[in-house]
Amino acid sequence: MSGIGVLPKQTLRELCTSGHITGIEENYLNPASVDLPLADEAYRLESIFLPLRGEKVRDLLPLVGATPHNFDNPLEVGVPYLIRVAGKWKLPSVVYGYANPKSSTGRNGFFCRTVADKVDMYEALIGPGWTGETWVLARPDYFPVLLTPGLAVSQMRFFDGKSFLDDLHTELAMERTGLLFSEDGKKMSLQDTRRHADSFLLTLHVGEVTGWECRGTRKILDMSRSNFYEPDDFFKPISVTNGKYILRKGGFYILTTRERIMVPPYLSAELRAIDPRLGEFRSHAAGYIDPGWGYGKNGEECGRPITLEVIPQEDMLVRDGQTVARIRYEYMKEIPEIVYDAAASNYTDQRVAQLSKHFKRAI
Repeated sequence: MSGIGVLPKQTLRELCTSGHITGIEENYLNPASVDLPLADEAYRLESIFLPLRGEKVRDLLPLVGATPHNFDNPLEVGVPYLIRVAGKWKLPSVVYGYANPKSSTGRNGFFCRTVADKVDMYEALIGPGWTGETWVLARPDYFPVLLTPGLAVSQMRFFDGKSFLDDLHTELAMERTGLLFSEDGKKMSLQDTRRHADSFLLTLHVGEVTGWECRGTRKILDMSRSNFYEPDDFFKPISVTNGKYILRKGGFYILTTRERIMVPPYLSAELRAIDPRLGEFRSHAAGYIDPGWGYGKNGEECGRPITLEVIPQEDMLVRDGQTVARIRYEYMKEIPEIVYDAAASNYTDQRVAQLSKHFKRAI
């Protein structure tokens, strides 16, 4: 390992016990991230926003027409909300954080961005010794959503330095354990893959079991429930026999990669925004992939496909094997005390495009 990188669970626990993070219980700590539980303070907004550098989020509430929101009521489709994150944060001088929506958030077409005091960008806690309040901007785009305090819709990773794998160490990792595997589980070499800048390009699976298309509905999804909803009430399955399918502008699709992804315990990974030259669409909402994904408890797995949350900006024909996403690997500072496939996780048996944990399993 590089000696710098993504902080593992045991180090995150030290940040909590030393007072740098307070008010966050042990159950919110993941192998390499901290879930961000919602506090009991929420507002309905006229628009989303970003603070300027040095501004506090709370001071901007009048600027965006904030009115208090009662958690007994669902979040309305198309309406932005601001919800405070529980806990207090005072980072060490060499530590910074980046956030992502959780997988079960992204799979519901639920727009989610973290904003923080004094930081003029989304999804970031940056600046030496950053301290302040953290908030979540949230907006359901396809059906109303009910939230409760204590629920986490985002997660934060913490770093102590840049940790991206260079080309040499990427090739060595592919030889050592493998990073990408074919649909039939064969380890791919560097020559078998396509690279774009610091990332691997991933391709789309379009076949007999392709994925799901969101119906758009006024039925309410309570995000505190698991294995509860019938998929057909919110989504319809996509089945393709000719290897092609048309995605409609503004639609929301749950699809999957052809490649099986492995993240060895000493690495983590993140899906990156697709280059517009490769397609006019957003390929994912939830982007972070924990160390140990597709690795198994003891390295016996050969990767797993990644579920994608795709929103096209134009009507778009897609075909099997089309480039759809890119993934970048990063070093862990240390191997976590527990990795994804050894934990009680929701998606360890994912083999096809899978809806969020809130739905009964269908395919």
